[in-house]
Amino acid sequence: MAKKAPFNKKDVATGGPPMKRQIKAVVFTDFFGDPKNAILLYRFLHPEDVLATEKDVQITTLENVLTDNLQNDLGILVGDKLMILVEHQEKWDSNVAFRSFFYLGHSYNEYFKIHNIDLHSGKKIRVPKPELYVLFTGKKKNVPKRISLHDEYFPGTKKNFDLVIDVITDGKPGDVVSQYVEFAHICKEQYELYHDPRIAAREIVRICIERNILREYLLSKEKEVVDMMISLFDAQEVQERFISRIKRETWEEAEKSTEARLNKDFSKREAQLKKAAEKAAEKAAEKTAEAVEKAKLEEAKTTAKELLANTQLSIDLIASSVRLPVAEVEKLAKVARRRARSND
Repeated sequence: MAKKAPFNKKDVATGGPPMKRQIKAVVFTDFFGDPKNAILLYRFLHPEDVLATEKDVQITTLENVLTDNLQNDLGILVGDKLMILVEHQEKWDSNVAFRSFFYLGHSYNEYFKIHNIDLHSGKKIRVPKPELYVLFTGKKKNVPKRISLHDEYFPGTKKNFDLVIDVITDGKPGDVVSQYVEFAHICKEQYELYHDPRIAAREIVRICIERNILREYLLSKEKEVVDMMISLFDAQEVQERFISRIKRETWEEAEKSTEARLNKDFSKREAQLKKAAEKAAEKAAEKTAEAVEKAKLEEAKTTAKELLANTQLSIDLIASSVRLPVAEVEKLAKVARRRARSND
């Protein structure tokens, strides 16, 4: 086994190389996105319902529902009576209240479309009852058991509307929730122990299987899970390095330009400095934004190509993992197939 080495403390403090939420969120969505696992989560939430089966569960997770590609982690429809939305968090974020508000609205909108429900018909409609949850796997200190949209953002005002989210921090020993919480803790621990995300990803899977944590899922999809975690981590790390370099080069260029202008007329130094700083900031912001978008797209395409070439992941799963439209991944797959045929 390779020698264990801790991450640089500065990286840990600033949210550098250690495990990103996106990586664990993808595993969360993939695991509970299987109806046989989703029904276990439903039974955890509703132990009184002994009749519900896997066939009663429909996965309704939203993808890319907002302009900034925000998407919810899990949506479950149980029969036609209950709509459950769950987000996974490792660091507490009260804005989950507003995100859940958007998720719920979009989920109902999709439900209305699928069932051809006309909200202007004049007839009172019947809709599934909503339940909103956060599965929180970080430090429990100061984390509420429930969060209210009204109380969080509009305290002391008349309650015209509200949205309440229950916070889950653990389950009972051995159940699906406690297993996933333990999986998340092992992820964080291993990514802080190793420099190489490839070693960390494989160690996470090995330890979880040995400890009987999500064992069946990891045994059946071991290579896919490892590939997902490595690919997402690598893409994110490369993107961060690229953005950092662009920022550094932009500021260096701005500083040289500013110094030259100040030397020409020292008497106007203060006014010129202010103006130059404003221009430099605008230029840096523009270049950084362009670089970020370009880096995201190129790295996503590169990662998708690698996953298409080296894994058996479905196009839908690859698209979800790298945050590309399914159509774009299908296009990359077609190009890869054409090149393979020409090489033959």
